[in-house]
Amino acid sequence: MKTTTYGERLEEALRLSGKDRQHLADAIGVTVQAISLVIGGKTKALNAENSARAARFTGVDAFWLATGVGSPESAGMPEDRWPFRASYKQYDRLTEAQKKSLEVILSEFIKSSLADRDDWGAPKPVGVIATANPTKRQKHG
Repeated sequence: MKTTTYGERLEEALRLSGKDRQHLADAIGVTVQAISLVIGGKTKALNAENSARAARFTGVDAFWLATGVGSPESAGMPEDRWPFRASYKQYDRLTEAQKKSLEVILSEFIKSSLADRDDWGAPKPVGVIATANPTKRQKHG
């Protein structure tokens, strides 16, 4: 396995994500010059917080970015646990505003879908009065 520098891995992360240095700089709150210095080998690496932010922004595994061990594929959200037809990588390419809008829509959908369910997920009873003991129910009437 070829040994790579942090700067080379950062450049690979940008390539894999289809994003550029300016987008990364804006996303993590540094200058594009700082990113260029890291990629060019003039600075060893980003600090730990910015490295984690860069990994999240580019969708690569943070441990791989920091150390070169493993692979760039992010361990953050395994595809087999992602419950949607669109992939997590597709979702991650949305803008922050689009992600916030999607979260509001999804949250409201979930709330309205569960509004007619009890705490155990069963439909709320109709025409039944709950007793003091919530495991027993009485028929009304």
